Amino acid sequence: MAPTAGTYVIGGRFTVSVKVNSGGQVINAAEGTISFDNDLLEVTGISKSGSIFSLWTTEPTYSNGGGTISFGGGIPRPGYSGTAGQICNITFHAKKSGTAQIRFTSGAVLANDGKGTNILASMGSGSYTISPRVAPPQETGGEKPAAAPEKPAEPAYNTPTITSPTHPDQNAWYRETTAKFEWTLPEGVTDVSFGLDQEPSSDPGSVSDGLASEKEYSDIKDGVWYFHLKYKDSKRWGTAGHYRVMIDTVAPHPFTVGVEKAEPGNWPTLDFKTTDDGSGMARYDVFIGSLETQAHELAPDKEMFTVSDLEAGKHTALVKAVDKAGNETTAMVDFEVEPIEAPVITDYADNIKSDNKFFMKGTSLPDVNIIVFIQKDSEQVTEDIVRSDGNGNWFYLDKDGLPNARYVAWAEARNDKGIKSGPSAKITFLVSPPIFTRFGNFVVNYFTVFASLLFIILLIILLVLYLARWLRKKLKKETFEVEDVLHKNLTELKKVVDDEFKAIDRGAGGPNYKEEKEKAEARLQKNISEIEKRIYKEIKDVEDILK
Repeated sequence: MAPTAGTYVIGGRFTVSVKVNSGGQVINAAEGTISFDNDLLEVTGISKSGSIFSLWTTEPTYSNGGGTISFGGGIPRPGYSGTAGQICNITFHAKKSGTAQIRFTSGAVLANDGKGTNILASMGSGSYTISPRVAPPQETGGEKPAAAPEKPAEPAYNTPTITSPTHPDQNAWYRETTAKFEWTLPEGVTDVSFGLDQEPSSDPGSVSDGLASEKEYSDIKDGVWYFHLKYKDSKRWGTAGHYRVMIDTVAPHPFTVGVEKAEPGNWPTLDFKTTDDGSGMARYDVFIGSLETQAHELAPDKEMFTVSDLEAGKHTALVKAVDKAGNETTAMVDFEVEPIEAPVITDYADNIKSDNKFFMKGTSLPDVNIIVFIQKDSEQVTEDIVRSDGNGNWFYLDKDGLPNARYVAWAEARNDKGIKSGPSAKITFLVSPPIFTRFGNFVVNYFTVFASLLFIILLIILLVLYLARWLRKKLKKETFEVEDVLHKNLTELKKVVDDEFKAIDRGAGGPNYKEEKEKAEARLQKNISEIEKRIYKEIKDVEDILK
């Protein structure tokens, strides 16, 4: 601000210049919001004459009701570098006596670095004293008396410094209706006097309120209030100090959100408007879909919002109107984003060799992006973009090649504003190896199977020959054993039979002949049975071999 201080009379006008110091860097844009005491001052005009800015994103505007001034401007290359770049001149009209504060509440200074870096380091302010106008002396006739000199203002004495933990910024609006004020008691102070009213420079009087160092007020009504405080020491009462609190508990007026239906291929626009009778509108917050998403923050004079970056289909918007005290009023609306026309696939390679490239072509809206999707087994393989020409024709050629497999492909369109279409019809195609590769694989596989079978057959023949030879030797051995057993047992049987017959002959005619004969027959039968078992065993061994 320039100047940063001054003394002016009620009813008078004065001008404050807004300047920017680039801090040795080159800048190309700046914006800011200024708050002024609208009880003491009102803006009568803003001039851009002599401004370093030739482009304005926000024309310098003001609101005497809200006590705010806003601007946003820029300058083409090469930008500006300096310590006092003129932005605008603000003319104020002094309304009431008191000390008026003018300060920045927000701002940005952007470097000319291609990135729009905000290099803002500090924001200035100004304090201006508004004094009552001194009435000139009345003429009594005759010679005009000399004008009496103005009585100099009484110097300030022991003025308190007041702070508030509940309302720390005198230029900010708050919803809290309980205000606490604090101050430090200097040495020698014996009494304090304080009061709260809506006059900016009231005197709290010379009646002591004790020796307190803080005071709290509850249930304060909406509006601008001033806390007044002065000290008394052993000499006299001092100069009163003042602290302003601004309270607004009422939300902005209810409102509705309208939807301006867009032409095909354009985003819909939301429009809304409301007012606030207390602190004034601070901003609009626009949420699309969910309060968990990042809000689009709009200045209070921006009452339209064009949606973007949404999928086609139905959506919900919530607009939150916020006043300077943080009170909110919300409204919701449903709207729909219409998709653009989907592309059509007219030709494609449905069966290609792995050493060739897949292609497809089609038609769509003119001059739009065509997004090509290729998928294998529900897994995304390719997502590529081509451009349709002025007639709506487009062509896609895969550059990298695809492994042998079966694929699904389709296309979607997206215009330059970011609005998408639905998907085209899906097509399938096959990538297979070259014929000579498949024939070579067949030959190799056939030869492998043939060699394996040949080896198995040879192994079986050798095994059969080995088993036959082993069986022959085994059979020959068993045959010899059978022959030997038969020979030995028959010889033994012959001897037993001969012995038995001799025994019978010796007992012939005797008294026990019959009994001895029966015993001899039993022994003979037993021997024959044992020999039969031995012979049967050998025959059984031969049968086991032959099985």
